[in-house]
Amino acid sequence: MASTNTVSTKSTTAGDAAVGGLFHGLVAGLVMAAYIALAGLLQGIGPLAIWTRLGGALDSPVSGLLAHLAVSGVYGVVWGLLWRPVHNMVPRLPAWLVGLVYGLILLVVAQLAVAALNPLLMDIGLAHRAVAHLLYGLVLGLLTARSIRDRS
Repeated sequence: MASTNTVSTKSTTAGDAAVGGLFHGLVAGLVMAAYIALAGLLQGIGPLAIWTRLGGALDSPVSGLLAHLAVSGVYGVVWGLLWRPVHNMVPRLPAWLVGLVYGLILLVVAQLAVAALNPLLMDIGLAHRAVAHLLYGLVLGLLTARSIRDRS
């Protein structure tokens, strides 16, 4: 007797949204870290030095990159949980555009926190930090839109 597994992919729980946001946040964080490394190279700062700075007091490029990815994952979870209510309120806004706005909000949060907690990251110009956060939000939005398309 053949068994069939059917899984409804139309609706998602908060847990599904959080897990999806976590994975999307990690991917977006990798894109952001790559951009920051490139921006650092343009300013004469190597990727290992940049990733070390991402970790603040951790003082290791691996620890810095992992700390950055951890924060990216947490912000991804927040995105995953916020996306559905925002989309329900304003359904015509594309996910990538909402993602860009989210990236700008995270830039403001980072500016307030990073200046106090990790001033070494301020060596990367504001324009590059802004582009990095916009990329993060854009990737989150694009991955979310793709997930929605895949579920339908």
